[in-house]
Amino acid sequence: MVDKTLQYLDFLKLLNIVVQYSSTPFAKDLISGIRPLKKCAEITERQEKIDALLEVIKWDGRVPFSEIPDIGDMVKRVFIRDSVLEAQELLLTAGFIRACDDILSFLNRTHNKKPFITESLGRIKRLTALYTKISRAVNIEGYIEDSASYELSRIRADLFMLRERMRKQLEKIMEKEHVRPIIQDFYISLRNNRYVIPLKPNFNEVLKGIVHDYSQSLKTSFVEPVECVEMNNSINILVEEEREEEKRILRDLTESVRESAADLKENLAAIGELDFYHSIALFSIEYGCTRPEVTEKIGGMEIKGAVNPFIVMSKRSQTVPVDITMGSEKQVMIISGPNAGGKTAALKTIGLLSVMAKSGLFIPASGTPVIPLFSNIFALIGDEQDIAMELSSFTAHMYAIKDLYGYADGNELVLIDEIGGATEPQEASAIAMGVIDAFMEKGCRVVVTTHLNLLKAYGYTRDFAINVATAFDMDNSKPLYKLLYGTAGYSNAIHVAKNIDVPSKIIEKSYEYLGKQEFMLNSLVSSLEAERKNIVEERKRLTDLKEEFKKRLSLLKDKREEYMKKVEEKCRSLLSEIEIEIEEIKKEVAKKERAAITKSKGKLKNLRKRFLREEIPEEEKIAIGDFVKVKTLGSSGYVVDEDREGGSCEVVIGNVRTKIKKAYLHKIAPEGRTPRKDPISVDVQKIEAPQLNIMGMRVEEALRELDTFIDRAVVQGMPSVKIVHGIGTGRLMQAVRSHLSDTGYNAKVHGDEKNAGVTIVELT
Repeated sequence: MVDKTLQYLDFLKLLNIVVQYSSTPFAKDLISGIRPLKKCAEITERQEKIDALLEVIKWDGRVPFSEIPDIGDMVKRVFIRDSVLEAQELLLTAGFIRACDDILSFLNRTHNKKPFITESLGRIKRLTALYTKISRAVNIEGYIEDSASYELSRIRADLFMLRERMRKQLEKIMEKEHVRPIIQDFYISLRNNRYVIPLKPNFNEVLKGIVHDYSQSLKTSFVEPVECVEMNNSINILVEEEREEEKRILRDLTESVRESAADLKENLAAIGELDFYHSIALFSIEYGCTRPEVTEKIGGMEIKGAVNPFIVMSKRSQTVPVDITMGSEKQVMIISGPNAGGKTAALKTIGLLSVMAKSGLFIPASGTPVIPLFSNIFALIGDEQDIAMELSSFTAHMYAIKDLYGYADGNELVLIDEIGGATEPQEASAIAMGVIDAFMEKGCRVVVTTHLNLLKAYGYTRDFAINVATAFDMDNSKPLYKLLYGTAGYSNAIHVAKNIDVPSKIIEKSYEYLGKQEFMLNSLVSSLEAERKNIVEERKRLTDLKEEFKKRLSLLKDKREEYMKKVEEKCRSLLSEIEIEIEEIKKEVAKKERAAITKSKGKLKNLRKRFLREEIPEEEKIAIGDFVKVKTLGSSGYVVDEDREGGSCEVVIGNVRTKIKKAYLHKIAPEGRTPRKDPISVDVQKIEAPQLNIMGMRVEEALRELDTFIDRAVVQGMPSVKIVHGIGTGRLMQAVRSHLSDTGYNAKVHGDEKNAGVTIVELT
């Protein structure tokens, strides 16, 4: 009985459909042999290979499998010692090699080569030398060409010349004056591999010859003239030599095929496997299949938009997908509903799709279906009545269930159609509940269909069970092919009878015999169904509202992003304007006379305080004769002179006299001694090279580094230094040159003639 599961679920019929998508005969046996796998790794491997061919078909089209000759038997025979292939078989071999080359070329051009495609490319061998050798020797009609060997070419050339001589000699004999009266017809014939002429029966009076055949009327004798006997013998000798040479060529070609037999066998296997998965991929595309997730984890079954391929074949676009849901906490699904309401179809769909997934195939559904890896799948569908064994329907049904229970070890999927049927409803319900409990305690998942009301009540009262109803249009008496979870369907036999105008008297009596309890239960089921419809409608309304709110929220987010972009652009514009204003101020400071420099610098300092937040040191009141300390050098000296504007003064540090801004000077105590002109040593950090690199610095940072560097260069008495600032936007270069011009250093500032990114400062 267990062996009938695949038959019950129409899995074997499904394989016959998949076979129709194959192109090679050696792939058909592979497809017909598909059976459920036991390990997730095996299932995943098969799915990956199907996925690889789906990618190829999606981006590059179908693999060119058409017109591939089946040379499987020939390859087996070639392994037999001393076997010789016929010319037609060699021609098939060449055709197979050419087809392999075409497939290799196609796969090499594919855009997305998944591992299986790469593996196949490595398996299929190019046998170009063998193909060339066969093609040169045998033409497309299976005739061995003269070019197959020099000896064959020579024999055929001699044979042609000899036959021409024979033709001319026979024609010459027939043209003789004394022979013409005995000529029956003017043509040359071939009898017993010898060239003859048709003569009248009395030919021997005129011509000596050998008769090789007679016409059916005995009025014509086919005669070989004696003078042609020797030439005919020569022709037959050459014909035999030709035959022997052809056999030798075939043996030689067969030996070449034998040397490549292992590669041919591997190519056959690789092409067969490719076509096997190519056929499954084409079937998957045709029926809208998707890759399921088959998991060993303990969990539920979730298949959205599931359809049965056979329903698709019959209804096409009218097929209604169903959602199959069986949570991890549910072990039993009880499907109920009216006659012809789709219960058995739903049961078969669950079973067939589970077997397909367990076999590594893609299933007709949407999204990513999740299906547990059942250790086995058992199905019991249809009437098991066996007249030969004198078994009733119920007895045969129970025998089958007993066999299933004996095979079950746990983690199986058990599918039973009309469980406990064909007997009294009360006992049938009890038997059905007992069967479900027994399988459930073993750890099996159970899906059953039923009309039994007590079994529906069982589904409501057990936490591990769920009732599922098949939707039915009561007004039109048509099934809707939908599964309604959480509610039980009710049988509508009396309603159906009523709809087909069965006399009302019969309907009334039927309701009386139905019994109050059954009637109340059916009424309860009806009310539950109505309530369920209300809940579904309310849920749909809430879903619509949720979608509307999502759209509004998305719109607000888009508006917010747009507003933030505008604010950011405005800020950038303002910042750009500020930077332009600063640059204009700097240019203005550089152009104005020294009398306005102090005022412009004050404005610049204010702007820097406002935008750059840089603290500008306040100037001390310093007079001639004061002892001061240079902040940037850390060296001390005394003031000997002051410029007219009062912004800078001349300071003697050791034996060096230099002009420094007052802002960089700090008044210190005279330490009880008067200024003197004796040499004073200044301790400053020595400059290693007369060059300062300020590329990449901000203007403020660069100017501070510049002041320190110039001060040290002046102290060390360097005649000139280089400031490396780069070109860039020119902003840093302009700031450096402007600053050097305004500091009061007695220096000459100009650009380097060789490098525009360098400014030279000549210190005097």
